[in-house]
Amino acid sequence: MNQALSAQFLSAIATDASVFPHQYAPVTDQVLLVRAPVANLRDAAFLDERILTRETQGIWVRAEDAAAASAALPQSPVGYIFHAGHCGSTLISRLLGAAGDALALREPLPLRSFAFDLAEGGGALLPRDRARERLGLFERLWARGASSAVVKATSICTGLAAELLPADRKAVFVAQRPDIHLAVTLAGPNAVNDLRGFAQMRWRRLNARLPVPPLFSYSVGELAALGWLTEAEAAMRARLTEFDFDALLAAPAETLGRIAAALDVAAPAEKISGAVSGPVMKRYSKAPEHDYDAGLRSEIIAQAQRDHSAEIRKGMDWLQGLAAQHEAAKAVLDKWTL
Repeated sequence: MNQALSAQFLSAIATDASVFPHQYAPVTDQVLLVRAPVANLRDAAFLDERILTRETQGIWVRAEDAAAASAALPQSPVGYIFHAGHCGSTLISRLLGAAGDALALREPLPLRSFAFDLAEGGGALLPRDRARERLGLFERLWARGASSAVVKATSICTGLAAELLPADRKAVFVAQRPDIHLAVTLAGPNAVNDLRGFAQMRWRRLNARLPVPPLFSYSVGELAALGWLTEAEAAMRARLTEFDFDALLAAPAETLGRIAAALDVAAPAEKISGAVSGPVMKRYSKAPEHDYDAGLRSEIIAQAQRDHSAEIRKGMDWLQGLAAQHEAAKAVLDKWTL
């Protein structure tokens, strides 16, 4: 480790918001600190390797050293947006950033590290108290210089809500009806790779709650259903306030106001109105250079329902089969389909 560079980063961590905690390694209990322009952090759809450039400076430091260097930071309120994927969570995060006083951050990598370790159950490297302590470190750093922060998690992280978040943390869950979720997910050009990438982790999480078939037997539609049910079951178990993305599209100002209230984000009505009538609602939130709105989404869903009807049926049959066998699956499916 470069001691001089490490000391430089640690000395700035409490006051310089451009020193960003980019990754966490449970194996070594280390934090990767990088320098990134604050504007880039605010604008990024994904706070992963895509925010790094050849010029990015960074260094791994011991988590205990980062905790000591940031111990004087106040614990500003941090809220979370959990979701099932492909359901407008990035759009909601951007709208909250435009309408409210909270710093909106999207998909920081450390949450993935905590989620993957937690999914190992008894094989996790971090005991719960240490994981909560380390999550608290990242919360302090994420909220530096802001009255509060809202962190949009990656779609595999909903299990953290019940297991790691303190009871006073505000969090919401965003999803959509399972048949719509399957269509939107399967419409993606990289659907198979995306679903398979997180499939083993999701299977372990759900199988720990209710027995499911061996993963090797799943079709792509069943993999999409697995992703939806794993996150929705975790949200119900954590008793998160849940929002259907189609409700936002039907009543944008009203629904965004309810989401802001659930997260304790101060968002005046006039700013909410300005946000939902502005350019954010007309762009693809993960790639704002592209046009995207409710009408285009409806066209994509309709096309996917035609192109992938067999896989959508397989996914829905898989969900309904589990619901017939397990009360927990039935409760989730009933909530989102009745």
